[in-house]
Formats: sequence, C-alpha cells, structure tokens
Amino acid sequence: MRLNAGGFSSVMIGRDKEVKTLKTYINMHQHCAVTGPRRYGKTTLITNLLNDIKADYFIVKIDVFSASSLRELSHIIIDETYKCFGITNFIRQTKGNILEAVKNFRISYEDVSLGYTASKEEDENELIRQAFGLPEALAKKHGKRMVVFFDEFGDIVKFETDLIKKLRAEFQTHSNVTYIFTGSQSSVMNNIFLNKDTAFFNFCSIMELGKIQIDDAKTFISSFESSGIKPDKDSVNEICRLTQGHPYYLIKLLQESLLAAVLSDMNQIDIRCVIDACDKILQSSDAFFQDEWNKINSKK
Repeated sequence: MRLNAGGFSSVMIGRDKEVKTLKTYINMHQHCAVTGPRRYGKTTLITNLLNDIKADYFIVKIDVFSASSLRELSHIIIDETYKCFGITNFIRQTKGNILEAVKNFRISYEDVSLGYTASKEEDENELIRQAFGLPEALAKKHGKRMVVFFDEFGDIVKFETDLIKKLRAEFQTHSNVTYIFTGSQSSVMNNIFLNKDTAFFNFCSIMELGKIQIDDAKTFISSFESSGIKPDKDSVNEICRLTQGHPYYLIKLLQESLLAAVLSDMNQIDIRCVIDACDKILQSSDAFFQDEWNKINSKK
C-alpha cells in the first residue's frame, strides 16, 4: 500500500456514506459542494468517486488554485475538457493550422472548432462564456453526461468580482453537466453557496467533510501491512487516540510509526514506535508552531 501523507495519495479511509451520497446526487443531476479543513481528504474523496463513475460520464477536473488569471483558468478548462476525448494540451496542439491538428484527433472539425474559437477569443467576457460553456456543448453533442470537478473553488474569488454571477448565469443553463466543488476555506465557500445575497445561493447541495469514523480508522490500521510489518492492537488504539480520526495525521503517524519499526529492526509496530513517531512529528512541526505563535503575539 502506498502511503503519502503529504498529498494523502490515493488512500481513502472509510467514506462509504459520503461516496454513496455523492453518487446519488450525480445520478439525480444535483450539483454539490464538499467543504472541510485542509488535509481532510476532499480531493481524494472526489478523485476516487470520479474513478468509480468514469465509465458512465465524461470527467473534467479543474484546479482553480493553479490558475493565476481568469484567462489562464479559461484555458485550463478548455484543455481539461478535451482530455475526455483523448486530447492532451489541446490549445498548444491547435496553435497553428487547425485543419492539420484535426487530422490527429478522433473528433470532428466542429468539435475542435468550439475550443479553438474559445481559445482565440480576445474579449474576456466572451472567453468566459465560451470556455465555461464548452463542457455543456460537447456533452450535449455527444449524448453523454459530464461531471466537472472544481477543486479549491474558493479561490475563484481572487478573480474579478462579477465572475460568480457570470458563472451562475452560465451554469444554470446546463442540463448535461453536473458540477462538484471543493474548498478548504470554509468561510469563503459558505459565503459563495450559503449567503442568500450571492449568485450561487441554493445552487447545489453542501457536504461538510468531517473526521474519519474511529471504527473505520481502526479497520484500516489493523489491516495495514508493509514489508511484513503490521501494527499490534495497542498501537492501533494509540494511533486512533492521538489522531482522533484526522485523515492527514492518521496517515502521517502510521507512516512514521512504520519507519520507527524499520529503523529499530522490528517486525511489528508497537506502542513505543507510535510514541517515537509522534515525538518526531511534533519536533518537525516546531518551526510552524513558533511561526503561528509569533503571528498571534503580533496581533496583541
């Protein structure tokens, strides 16, 4: 099993109820937003969900955080949408002669021209309309529904102030696309989706992602094994007690406990390994805590 606490990798612990809920929403064509603190596994949850349903839907994944401008975000949407049709770097491939580019694609000239025209648009309002409308246009034309996932959607507020209104006006006309939004800035996400004075109010169902259920955490840790090394019962209970179902720290503590066992030439993770691992994590976070403390003092 691959453990990567830094990015939470592809490991998903529990979340059966959440996956079933989201699948039901998608089947009902209901847009949804998943909120929660950073490192709670929102992106991992949605990524696993989309992998489960990719045979039935076109899947588009947009990382809003990675875009530094509205034009760049629009181009990301165009590129990511054409990945559904096996085309990578669509804008770069169509930069020259579109007729030559079409020869290398498995879709029609009409399909290609939609994204090509959008990518060449100079007027920003028209670019937004065409780029954000591209998933709906292609889904409708090909007769297959599309799911568009906006990761870190709260970052959308860094762009122009009227963008939220423009997106709502565009999205509400889409009948072939279901939208999923995630965001770690709870106050921003709540303002976007729960403030009755904003354009996205009542646009989608909200799911607040909480900690992992302790029973699910225990089942996961108990079944873990790497290079023949497994945790004993006491270490399982101690990891659960210390992390309290926090997804990132549960993975991180298990990872460091395994390392402690390996370095001690042990064939099992015991409670001593867990305690040593916890001490190591706290020590490595000392600079962060000091910085946070200094920020608090500076506000006094």
